[in-house]
Amino acid sequence: MKIIDSDVHPWVPGDIEGLKPYLSRSWQMRFEGKRAILPDHPLRPPLAGATSIRRDTTTPGGDVGGSDPQFLREDHLDKLNIEFAILSSIQAGKLVALPNTGEAVVLARAFNDYFIDKWLSLDERYRLAMSVTAGDPHEAAREIRRIGNREDVVAVYLPLVNILMGNPHYYPIYEAAEECGLPIFLHPTGTEGAFQTSVHFAGGTPSTYIERHSCFPQIAMGNLSSLLFEGVFVRFPKLKVLLAEFGFGWVPHMLWRFDQNWMQFRREVPWLEQAPSKYVLDHVRFTSQPLEEPEKDEYLTQILEMAHAERTMLFSTDYPHWDSDYPATVMHKFPAQMRQRIFHDNAAELFGLKSN
Repeated sequence: MKIIDSDVHPWVPGDIEGLKPYLSRSWQMRFEGKRAILPDHPLRPPLAGATSIRRDTTTPGGDVGGSDPQFLREDHLDKLNIEFAILSSIQAGKLVALPNTGEAVVLARAFNDYFIDKWLSLDERYRLAMSVTAGDPHEAAREIRRIGNREDVVAVYLPLVNILMGNPHYYPIYEAAEECGLPIFLHPTGTEGAFQTSVHFAGGTPSTYIERHSCFPQIAMGNLSSLLFEGVFVRFPKLKVLLAEFGFGWVPHMLWRFDQNWMQFRREVPWLEQAPSKYVLDHVRFTSQPLEEPEKDEYLTQILEMAHAERTMLFSTDYPHWDSDYPATVMHKFPAQMRQRIFHDNAAELFGLKSN
């Protein structure tokens, strides 16, 4: 069975320094010295030394995993028979921490140009979730229209500011994404709860990595609720959203809660002509990693059935991070038809990918 990996993380060696060939001379001067390093969260993962990158993904040249497209092709795509890998840059996600929106806009464009040049040109199996800056939605829309019609650009990776996604602030981005036929790709950025401009956690700021990592679903739940009840999928009927690496065990609970509350308070949202769960099934998708690990295998099967995984779930490895999932060790007991949908078909439909 061919596999589409919906969440692979490339890395630019040298951080902003590695992007300088894709910046004008004046912007290169702007980012000299310490300014060439992107902000980082003070709570780092407790595994793999100082970073979340697996040591076994270190490149032959000794660079961090994910930084060499040739090695990643051999170490990951070839070994696992991956037909397409969707590249989403967590490194670019950290741009949301910059208080200067102009800097973030320029760097997001540089990230896109870097990956188009260094990665997409190397192997047609690479596909890019292009990065944009939510702090300036009009510039983000301009960037989407600049490269969004390329065949190898298949999604818009949107690092969120602390504004819920149903807010009109994001409308220019949705309009451009819908125009180009690209889904919105959401993913934790590593900045949550640490910077004034990044997304906050409910109730306060976590003090440990384990708290922060455990609470990521809060972000997805809040924004999914906002998208639904603010009528984004009514205003933008062709828009699709992928919630990557936010888990999925919470999905059945939220679908039931959405529908129950809609029955009781539907006067408040007259624009919703169908049950909220119907909009989710039509417009929203989730990734499998990190795979939920209940105490019994049958519980996982039940969760996936309740989440309508045959329609909504996309397989992902999260390569090269420490908690990667692999097709040989996950969901191998599921029915063949469901595996086909999760490992390949749902992603092919969402990203508009055609088998070679």
